[in-house]
Amino acid sequence: MPKLKPGANCFWKRHHPALGIRIPEIFLDGIVSALKKYQVAAGLELSFGRETSLEEVITAPLGKYPIALGHTGTSIPHYLKAGESAARAAGIPVELEADHLIVIGSADLAVKRIEGVWEMHPINAKKLRQNFKYNFAAIDQAIASAPARAFTTDTSDLIWREADTLPQSELKSEFEKSLEPRSRRKLIDRYSGRKITITAPDGESLEVRFSLPEIQRLFLKYRRSIKANARIYDYLAKKAISSKAFGFEISLDETEFLTPLKDVFFYLNEWVNSGRHFDYFAPNIGFRKRADYKGSLAELAQRVKIQAAIGNYFDGALISFHSGSGSSAWSGKGKGVYAVLLKATGGSLKYKISGVYYELLLELLCRGEAGAKGRRLYNEIFDRVHEFCRDQVEFKKELASDLLREQLKKYQAGLKRSKTGSRNPRADFFRYNSWLALAFRDQAGNRIYRQKLVEIYQKDLSFRKKADQEVFNLTERLIRGLHFENNY
Repeated sequence: MPKLKPGANCFWKRHHPALGIRIPEIFLDGIVSALKKYQVAAGLELSFGRETSLEEVITAPLGKYPIALGHTGTSIPHYLKAGESAARAAGIPVELEADHLIVIGSADLAVKRIEGVWEMHPINAKKLRQNFKYNFAAIDQAIASAPARAFTTDTSDLIWREADTLPQSELKSEFEKSLEPRSRRKLIDRYSGRKITITAPDGESLEVRFSLPEIQRLFLKYRRSIKANARIYDYLAKKAISSKAFGFEISLDETEFLTPLKDVFFYLNEWVNSGRHFDYFAPNIGFRKRADYKGSLAELAQRVKIQAAIGNYFDGALISFHSGSGSSAWSGKGKGVYAVLLKATGGSLKYKISGVYYELLLELLCRGEAGAKGRRLYNEIFDRVHEFCRDQVEFKKELASDLLREQLKKYQAGLKRSKTGSRNPRADFFRYNSWLALAFRDQAGNRIYRQKLVEIYQKDLSFRKKADQEVFNLTERLIRGLHFENNY
């Protein structure tokens, strides 16, 4: 494991948290204080397909880009420079991560996934070219801004789900059309007749075998996704960082299905066979964004153990947990979940949280921690988000979905029964869509609520102290819950 220095580093395969700094001006002080106290090397990241974006996107005139793209109002250069500067000043190591270089039809579809809404729209050749152009520009801006050394990709939209249900005759035909004979033979030889033994962290041995139809099906299912990941990886390898280390993470978690054992083994084996490396991978293990895990802990333990074993098989790669925040800023991921993850992974994992810091900020304002002025700001934010969401559903606009419609109905019904209270910060429609407030702008292009949030934090010293302490406490709970202390 390489020795780490204050400021930006490449962690390789290190047990660590990765923390989203949506509003660096507000969240960095509390986060960095916790990292310093517990001697934690942590990733600082934002999603390049949703949370952050190019400087020119953030500053563009109102309406030029989708509201979801770069919705935090924090540009790629801003968050990277702020993160590195804060780490250097505190004398702690961080990894600056370009999270979720996402290949998807639109930023609106990307944010819908956060709620668990999967709308599959074909990505045509033109959209694919535009998407790669955007991702390459984002990579360029990241590298030019700071020592960005970690990159996570998400090509889930290119998974061909129909392969799972193809009749055998069509499966064979599609497979033969998709790969020339010599390459078909090589692929089949890599798996056919082989018994692959994988050892789990607890010592249990797992055996993996592939039939010919499984090989054909998995190739067709994942080939476009793997190819897209390879394009991003190869672009990184050609950049100025090619002579230095860069960390690479493959995300498969943003799907509507759990990631099967054979699927993830096939995907990663094909990736490694191509001569490319990865340090982390993120399968779908049953977590939902912004929700406590409610399923069986025993089943979760078994799923995670298998996935961790597969990662370890490939040069000790670690499993990365996305959707790491729960139903509130104080719940973790639900009772007992952290202990299960630690045991199932043998104590080595990567764990990501982001939006929960923003949710915490809004809860503090709602509780009156910034006085009447802060509560008025919260009320205004809530009402604007509520109005916007109702408009989206009523007029069937880009963010409309059946789920959002039901969330709004649930909120209104709760008001009538007087159970949830007015402007409840934990109302589902608000928790999943409060990000909109950071994207709202006036006619001059000012992100009015983002500016007001920063202003109240910077000018109200009493509130700033409370917010810093709560951010510290949240980060501390994660550090201690997953034993990230002294990880360097």
